Amino acid sequence: MPSRFVQPRYETWSNSSLLFWLFLLGILGLAGCDQHDNEASPATAPLSFETPDHYLSYPNHQYSLSAGTYEIVVTPTANADAHSYRVIATQTNGQQSTYSGTWNGSETPTQLSDYPHHSLVVEQPGGVDISVDAPLEVKLYLLKNKMPVATASGKSLSLPASQISSQAYAEAYYRAIDPDIERTTLADWKRKNGFYEGEDAHVVFRDTKDLGYGRNMHMRKLARGGYAIFVENYVVKELPVENTVYSVMNLDAAIQTSPEHHIGTNAIEFSPLDANDPASPFITRMFTFSAAEDDSRAVRLTQANLDGRGMKYLPQNCLVCHGGTLLPLDKDGKFPTLSLYSIKPNLLDTDSFEFSTLPGYTLTDMEPGIKMINQAVQAIYQTLGAMDPVTPAKWSETFALAVAAGSYPANVDTYNADFIPDGWKQTGTRPEGVEKLYTTVIKPHCFGCHSLRGTQAGESVKEPGSDFSHANAINFNSYEQFISFNDLIIDYVYQRGWMPLSLRNYESFWRHPQGAPALLASFLDGFSQFDSDGKVLLPGLPLAKPGADRTVTSPVSLDARASLFAKAYQWRVISAPQGSTYTLSSKTTVAPVFSADTDGAYQLGLTVTNARGSSAEALLTLTLDSSIKPPAALTFVEDIRPILGSATQTLCSNCHQKDTLYPGIPVRWDDGNSTLYQDIRARVDFNDPENSLLLRKPTRKNHGGGIQIDPTSISGKSRYNTLLNWIREGAVCGNDPAFCPH
Repeated sequence: MPSRFVQPRYETWSNSSLLFWLFLLGILGLAGCDQHDNEASPATAPLSFETPDHYLSYPNHQYSLSAGTYEIVVTPTANADAHSYRVIATQTNGQQSTYSGTWNGSETPTQLSDYPHHSLVVEQPGGVDISVDAPLEVKLYLLKNKMPVATASGKSLSLPASQISSQAYAEAYYRAIDPDIERTTLADWKRKNGFYEGEDAHVVFRDTKDLGYGRNMHMRKLARGGYAIFVENYVVKELPVENTVYSVMNLDAAIQTSPEHHIGTNAIEFSPLDANDPASPFITRMFTFSAAEDDSRAVRLTQANLDGRGMKYLPQNCLVCHGGTLLPLDKDGKFPTLSLYSIKPNLLDTDSFEFSTLPGYTLTDMEPGIKMINQAVQAIYQTLGAMDPVTPAKWSETFALAVAAGSYPANVDTYNADFIPDGWKQTGTRPEGVEKLYTTVIKPHCFGCHSLRGTQAGESVKEPGSDFSHANAINFNSYEQFISFNDLIIDYVYQRGWMPLSLRNYESFWRHPQGAPALLASFLDGFSQFDSDGKVLLPGLPLAKPGADRTVTSPVSLDARASLFAKAYQWRVISAPQGSTYTLSSKTTVAPVFSADTDGAYQLGLTVTNARGSSAEALLTLTLDSSIKPPAALTFVEDIRPILGSATQTLCSNCHQKDTLYPGIPVRWDDGNSTLYQDIRARVDFNDPENSLLLRKPTRKNHGGGIQIDPTSISGKSRYNTLLNWIREGAVCGNDPAFCPH
């Protein structure tokens, strides 16, 4: 279904035309708003290569395939005469490969190795569509390191680039939240939730931080329990004025409910998971509908362009800001329960809204409705907090509730913009200025999303001698929890430009680099993103990332794909064991092959460049050891499962098990988990292996379980090395049918 969410268009106008249109807009009533600093939209011109563009996207794209070499095998489903066949493989980057093969007409072999194997080189993580032209029925196999990673009974096999951003994922989500197909249009949704019978709150404002829209919002308490909220979004996108797509005129369009500027409607429903069982757990359902002349024609969308940066599949572009944990579909194709339970509504942050000066639409006029909606959100948080503690990934609502209560104290109708939660108040143990850090950075740019993340599991485990727990640190409940992500903050905010995760918020954060960005940088150990004048640099600088030091066998494929904003690559061998002979297949490609004839440590350097200059040289030490198991031979069954937990070891499964001491732990690593491999595979990042949760969690304190794999120790280094090499080689499962889906 085509989306009515479109990228804004801009034109160049003369000053006289500009004045005429501004005058005309005043006549038509698009006036009367408080004037604030209008947000300029980077979408007005093509983005440069050095411009971050990772908004409303989950950090781990959940690529179907890692880079590397695969093999395609086609087998007939029964004995057949000699026949030829043709295979076409199209990767998601557009690269297409064609293969031909022949069956010899003998009895069907029992081993895949007896059939022709066709090599498929995947140059960057993503997906592939494979089709077969053959005169009989076939079975398709996609192999990695001689192990199946995907199979299909039929003449086609399709693996999406992203397992959490696809048509199938969006459709599975809607099936999960609307199993009886009762909400396919906005009219259906309103009827289901009783809006044609009345509403409890109605507010109009411009959201200056999130999407920049004029928003006309309506809320209703549901007779069956829970709440429903829908918001019409307005963008004045065809004005003859540069940088006004996200201006105050969107607010007037929302007040007037101007059809030509209505770009779509979002809806949130908090209601029982099972419509026939009011006692079933409550979940937050999210819908996006197209713009249309009437509600019955406003259809449910599976993708939308919410910020002018291109179409994205739902629900990813909503869930990323609503506490969602996006995991691939279950093995039966259903939307994962863990992801379903993770979604929550946001509190309305009055500080980030713009209000009209027109009577009936001022802040004073809107505040009672905003308070009523926020009270509904608080009630939702309380309901989620009352869930059974053993519910997987049960959210910890305490921090969000404390901020909600502090922002609108009991019996007070006005918003308290000066509220500071206890975890961010100045104390003798916290650095000077921590409250300013909260009001300038955390509250406007981080709280809305991060307060909805994390789980309750392990919160009772405190740091020795303090009230601080590393568990659930992701919700930024306190300064200590926030700063425990010191290195990741530098990486995500200043190097990658991933955070803040919405474009308008990102623009607001970076509008004055020596304001909020500089203040945050002053609290970060090891921060060095300064120019020659000592000013904080904007993201977009090239950063070489050759991966972590590791022990491997020769030959080994080097990998600079995780490098940031890299247009050109330069490798060199800095040192090698005396008397060794080595080769580097290329010095200027992203993934050259390194070979050597002698065991020992080889140090390599990588430099990357773009229009802003060259990166510092990043060093990589490869230790060649011909006695270890070749990385390409590693499998989950034989090598990874024993590290994380099995019948003989309990490194991770000691806590990550059904009968854990920490109720609500989000994932189980014990053998009783029938989806053990899929759960671990979902915590692997093929584009940036070192950034995989499978590696980050056990090597850092702030996952709640302490450091379980210490890469500085001999045993920890060995375990980390095995996990990293396995990920880099495609995270192959193996041949055990108890764990492996293929």
